[in-house]
Amino acid sequence: MTDDYAGTWPLLERSEEAAEVLAGLAAPGSAGVLIVGPSGVGKTAIARVVAAQLDSTSHVILIRGSAAMASTPYGALSVLLMDVDPAGSVESLPMLQSLQSALRSRARNRPVVLVVDKVHHFDDPSTRVLSYLAEVGAVRLLVACDGPHAAAARFFDLWRTGRLVRVDIGPLTFERQRSLLGHLLGAPLSGTAAVELWRASRGNLRSLQAAVRGGIAAEVLARTDEAWVWHDAGHGLALQGNDGAPDAAALSVDAAAALDVVAVAGPVPLDALLPFCGAEVVDELEEAGVCTVDPRPPHAVAVADGIIGDRVRRALATSPPPAFVERVTRLDAGGALPVRARVNLLRWFLAAGILLPDGYLRSVTRAAVDAGELRVALLAVAQLGEVDTDAVERARACVDARRSSEAGAVLGRIVSDTGPQDRDRAVDGSLAVAVERAAYEGRFRDVLALTSGQECGQYPDTPALEPAARLVLARSLTGTGPGARRSLARLRGPGLPTPTGAEARLLQENGFAALVQEGYLEDGLLLTGSAALAAGEWQDASVADTLAGTALAALGHGEAALALLLPVIEQLRVDNRSRLLPLADAAAAYASALLGLEYGDRAEARDGAAAEQLPWAHRSTIGLLRTLASALVSDSDVAARRFAILAAEQRMSGNTGAELMLRMHAVRLGRQSQAPMLLELAQGIDTPLARAGELLARGVAARDPFILLQSAEAAFGFGHRDLAGSAALISMRLHDTEDEPLDFIRAEQIFRRTHVPRRNASARRILTERERAFARMAAQGATNREVAATHHLSVRTVEGHILKAMGKLGVSSRKQLATVFTQ
Repeated sequence: MTDDYAGTWPLLERSEEAAEVLAGLAAPGSAGVLIVGPSGVGKTAIARVVAAQLDSTSHVILIRGSAAMASTPYGALSVLLMDVDPAGSVESLPMLQSLQSALRSRARNRPVVLVVDKVHHFDDPSTRVLSYLAEVGAVRLLVACDGPHAAAARFFDLWRTGRLVRVDIGPLTFERQRSLLGHLLGAPLSGTAAVELWRASRGNLRSLQAAVRGGIAAEVLARTDEAWVWHDAGHGLALQGNDGAPDAAALSVDAAAALDVVAVAGPVPLDALLPFCGAEVVDELEEAGVCTVDPRPPHAVAVADGIIGDRVRRALATSPPPAFVERVTRLDAGGALPVRARVNLLRWFLAAGILLPDGYLRSVTRAAVDAGELRVALLAVAQLGEVDTDAVERARACVDARRSSEAGAVLGRIVSDTGPQDRDRAVDGSLAVAVERAAYEGRFRDVLALTSGQECGQYPDTPALEPAARLVLARSLTGTGPGARRSLARLRGPGLPTPTGAEARLLQENGFAALVQEGYLEDGLLLTGSAALAAGEWQDASVADTLAGTALAALGHGEAALALLLPVIEQLRVDNRSRLLPLADAAAAYASALLGLEYGDRAEARDGAAAEQLPWAHRSTIGLLRTLASALVSDSDVAARRFAILAAEQRMSGNTGAELMLRMHAVRLGRQSQAPMLLELAQGIDTPLARAGELLARGVAARDPFILLQSAEAAFGFGHRDLAGSAALISMRLHDTEDEPLDFIRAEQIFRRTHVPRRNASARRILTERERAFARMAAQGATNREVAATHHLSVRTVEGHILKAMGKLGVSSRKQLATVFTQ
């Protein structure tokens, strides 16, 4: 692709669809393939890739409809009729036979493949001729069309009768789109950039191309050393045209006014929109393809194309018509709009510089606080006529320290009416702030005490979900109560309100941390994965990527962690509203150390003040990662002692779950005196981490290589590479020649798939790559001479390597060697 990202995009990530089309063309009795899908999803690109692959064996002709020739009989067939001179109807039998002869002559006895595009511009006689040619076997068709409209009816008849094979092409998934752009643009995308481009395109390649070009032109999408990042300038994208997009300019005045509202507010429930514009207007928007109406209640009306929505928002923000502002404020005056729509309106009003009446501003700012949009609320209170500046600064400090409950309480008091506050709401708010402070300081026993006896079923209102969400992590860190899986299931059970806004994000973050703490890595990654990002479940994709990357690093997944962390660090340097840059930096430093890479002298890694503002869970994770990194690059004994000291501190705090993890690290790094306490802790907790930790402690105490192998297998099974590798290494060190050789091989296989360092003397028994290869061939029956001939070495050299391998494995014959490598 050129530097300005213009021209035809290469087709990436669609090899499966192209292969399906090729198979359809080659199917016995097939007259071709009908490629069906919405405009802009890549049907033409797939057809052209397939045509290019057939070009050496077939005569390929491109037939493309055009609006200029749509009313001319046989106008679409000009490229076919160049070798014949029609006198009258082309559909007469002599003319059709002449056309077939001309095609055979031009193809030189090769198969003829007609690639048919822009079918909606075809005249009916042209369609009939193509249908006849396919029916008699003169050509094979490769037809790309949007759907069964009138111009394509004959091609769909051929599909229904089995003559054409149908291949449906849908939009790209979020994950495939992100991967495609990474290849196309030469660097990975940050999660924020990937989500913003997904919102603009929804997997439609044509919309995606326009969004990328517009983003780059507006300098909203920018390249850094490591990734493409998103600069949220608040001015929208300078998106280029989309030929396949519906024409919003053709709408009636009322429909255009309704489109303005939906574009700015986001999805609006049908019941809230109907009093404003009427059902006939909504029908017009839907029939024009400009808006969609969700079939499920509350039947939200949304803009169908992200590019149209951005154009409308940008045009309105440039010069907001007073009538539009009046319409929107009237629509929202009664609070009929959902909270998310109200916050979208507030954000747009602020970006457009529109002054709002104090009464409405206070109302919509409260909605922003309820939705957890605290930074938007901070911007809004600055517009109030009389405001306590000290209170605003307190709120700002709480937002920067990620103390959202306290910040929300302060902002709520700033914008509250003069009337008495609802007593139940005030009690809920005070409880939320108290629980947040306890969690922020790492007092999780106090979190349990504050929420004692309260289950999710007793929280029918949304504000009460906040302390319950923090309870999920508190139970994991203290090692008490139901595990993270059961706690999350209770909070999301039937009959309970769906978490939204700040409560939803708090539940996601605490649930993720609790799942990883207990050893449910895969469950945790589902909360932060592509499906969650595409569904908009994370307000800030950088938070999801930071949490996932940190968890992967802390469990020893170096490559996977860096793949997430390097782009997110670049994004956090642009927009660190989450304040998680120190956490991401520490995780990237450890992941780099796992891989033996230099992470560099980063200023962020030295910024202790920024890290100290984070909640205890993040501060402790940063300390854990730094200690793990020092164990790799300096002295593991010092790190093991440090973990033992930290574990004692957590015992005094009552955080038994956190203590278990720290003692596990101390034992695996060589502090064997911690094994009895680790065993005691693990026997009282029922989690994957505790079960693997119990096996580690028992194996170390008994010096039993088989129990340690079981610990390694258990840890590797739930994704803890560091624990798995360390347990496997200790197992190999304790393995004796009288022990089962297969156990050593299994431990070695696990160890090789981790990044645990090999400085320990126990690693001397690990087979080298050459020893393993030669021993495997010998186990399969190859003689020393055959092995030597394969690897172009002397027989004596091969014999020496095989004897060394047998000595390390504790076997004395090739028969035993065969048993080791075949089980």
